Amino acid sequence: MPIPAEILAVERPKNTRVKKSGERYLVIKRTCRRVDGRNVPVELGTIGEIVGGRYVEKRKEPRKKGIDVKDYGEVALCGKCAGDLLQELARVWDLQDAKRLYVMALLRAAYGDVRNRDLEMRYQTSFLSETVPGVALSENSVGRFLWDIGAASSLIVEFMRNRIAAFPGGRMVIDGMLKDYNSVTGSLSEFSRKALKKGSKDVSLLYAFDPVSKEPIAAKPYPGNMLDSTAIADFINEYKIERGMMILDKGFHSDALFELTDSREGLSCLIPLRGDSRLIARYGMDDPVEKLEGYSNSTVLYKKVRMKNGKWLYAYRDTRAAFEQETGYVERASKTKKGMDGGQYRRRKSRFGLIVFQCKDDLDPLTVYLAYLGRWDIEVMFGTYKNIIDRSQGNVRTDYRLSATELVNFLSVLVTTRVQRLLRTTPLDPAKKKPRMVSEVYSCRQTFIYLSKYKKARASGQAKWQPVQRLKYIEQLCQCLGI
Repeated sequence: MPIPAEILAVERPKNTRVKKSGERYLVIKRTCRRVDGRNVPVELGTIGEIVGGRYVEKRKEPRKKGIDVKDYGEVALCGKCAGDLLQELARVWDLQDAKRLYVMALLRAAYGDVRNRDLEMRYQTSFLSETVPGVALSENSVGRFLWDIGAASSLIVEFMRNRIAAFPGGRMVIDGMLKDYNSVTGSLSEFSRKALKKGSKDVSLLYAFDPVSKEPIAAKPYPGNMLDSTAIADFINEYKIERGMMILDKGFHSDALFELTDSREGLSCLIPLRGDSRLIARYGMDDPVEKLEGYSNSTVLYKKVRMKNGKWLYAYRDTRAAFEQETGYVERASKTKKGMDGGQYRRRKSRFGLIVFQCKDDLDPLTVYLAYLGRWDIEVMFGTYKNIIDRSQGNVRTDYRLSATELVNFLSVLVTTRVQRLLRTTPLDPAKKKPRMVSEVYSCRQTFIYLSKYKKARASGQAKWQPVQRLKYIEQLCQCLGI
């Protein structure tokens, strides 16, 4: 088909011709050479096109495609708080695998619920791809990677043992949480005690927590129907917990646990007795009368008794809480059809506001009470797990991938708790006499929202990255956080 006259009439460089290619009109550079005594035309390649009635020149060298504006604030803060986490990982896994675990953890800590299919996009559009380059995070490669990491479970155990060994001793809170996990093939997916209420299967996650640093020490998944009192023995043996005081909830209470801690000289546990324990009546622990000196709440009374086996019982009654519990019980009982049951009331009255602990160590009563109150911090950490990084449901379908995913989640929680500690201890306006901490002004989530405005960009043809202009209050936040 001939070239339309209006196309041929468009002004273009000399020694060129127009060639139609589909719906396009290409401009071809030409020359000629002598062959057998005559001139033969030779095409030198496309130099442009006729577009919209004008000649448009083609670049001699194609421009390299890339991302020239990247998220910086969120990943910079998480990287700052990660500390030597990459070095910890590299002591167990090959460096490339360690880098991949590290990057996945930081991305989930920085952006929340990042699905496997979105990891590559988040990585490439964040400055993490500049600070830790060359990490493969496509959806297929991540799926296979998680399978490989979970299959080599001994390496996960080694990593957790290293963290336990580095723990300085002292107090260690251990508690569990249930997480939705409906898998046909996963052996950890089981109906828990909350199955009727939740309508789904669960996996049970056991975490060891440092109440001083407010960060997790170790973690391990168990079947959703496994009792805490059963899982704790495996947790202690698997991770070689040999020293320190474990602070546990009453759900962990078992004779086997006490036998295990008795066999390890440097290890003890502080655990509340069940309300129906015979030890309470035998040693009169439902009648504490001594005031707990040094505690801010003056309504708490205590009693400390040494048992015949050499172990100790510590009883505490918060008289204010006892009043509230007793009042609530009477009000509820009065509204039932049968009305108030005097016998049951007398049996329960001595237990209102009462908590009794058993421990093999001879401790100061105030130390025991404060140690147990510190358990609340692990609930805050579980709230971080569920809300900040939004990992309350399992989205994998095999035990291997679940184990690896929970390792990444553990690392994400570790980084996030360090971020929270930095916000609690960093003054936003240090020049003032009574400076406010960042956490007093901005929540953790709000901090990340503001930091999402902090990006870095590079100009055309330049390798150096520069901060994008920021609002004044975001600039102040970044400066005080040191990013």
